Amino acid sequence: MDELRSRRDFLATAAQVAGSAVLAGSIGRTVAEASQPGPLPRRRLGRTGVEVPVIGLGLASLGMARYSPKELRTVVEAALDEGVSYLDMQPNYGEAERFLAPVLRQNRDRLFVVTKTWETSKQGVLDSIGGSLNRLGVPFVDAVLLNNIGGYDLNALFGADGALAGLVEARRRGQVRFLGLSGHYRPGHFVRALESGEFDIVMAPFNFVDRHLYTFEQDILPVAARHEVAVVAMKTLGGAVGLKYDTREQKAMLPASDHRSAIRYVLGLPQMSCAVIGCKSADEVRLATLAGRQYRPLSESELAAVLAQGKGLGAQWGARYPEG
Repeated sequence: MDELRSRRDFLATAAQVAGSAVLAGSIGRTVAEASQPGPLPRRRLGRTGVEVPVIGLGLASLGMARYSPKELRTVVEAALDEGVSYLDMQPNYGEAERFLAPVLRQNRDRLFVVTKTWETSKQGVLDSIGGSLNRLGVPFVDAVLLNNIGGYDLNALFGADGALAGLVEARRRGQVRFLGLSGHYRPGHFVRALESGEFDIVMAPFNFVDRHLYTFEQDILPVAARHEVAVVAMKTLGGAVGLKYDTREQKAMLPASDHRSAIRYVLGLPQMSCAVIGCKSADEVRLATLAGRQYRPLSESELAAVLAQGKGLGAQWGARYPEG
């Protein structure tokens, strides 16, 4: 038995090394060589019925590190050229909402625009959404997510003057189409909120390392499936080192050689609609969308190797998000 187990471990490690070598060779090619024609695959965004590309663009990296309007626009337009239409932001991503406004004026009908609020009262949520709409220069956004749901008092959330009441009122006014949740801790809060049936989208950290450190997958995915809630991944590449997004030197926790396998892992999760990637350049956009365009599920041996790698990295990374 020990001999068989050792052989399985050896084969899993060998597959992991071989996969990393192939991927490293792919990343080493020029972006021009890596680009290929064909549409970016799209998936149904849960019960919303909307179809979105499997890769979305997160604006935290550009906004919080104070990239210029021209730089942000260059990255966003590169994403649009590659077929990306799901754009994720929130009010404290520097000037990202304001800088995005000129792009929205020209492309609003082809984009799925998502912003967030961390306000906890009805009026606070309405004021937050109004501010985002003003900065974005649009009459409505496609979705607003309650950010950091793990920090909410869930009893107050569902009260007459709670955050949910603000979202519902904004939807009644035509300022938002769909309601959602996001956050980095307390998966149990996600579950309790989703069980209400009030939310259409849930966004949480999903990657092959954090599955060994947190219970987002096992807690959130089943309840999302029951309610046909769309699942959107953040931190697909592990997030920025030290969770520091306010510097241009920010790097993803996972090295470039693991990005494709990380995207393949996340897109293989049940209910997964879209993996949001925080790209800082047109080249990063093209490599992320290439991975989405070439997506195929991990084989059994590839999955075993990725999970083994993730377990090892998890021991190195340790828990990065608060528990409450």
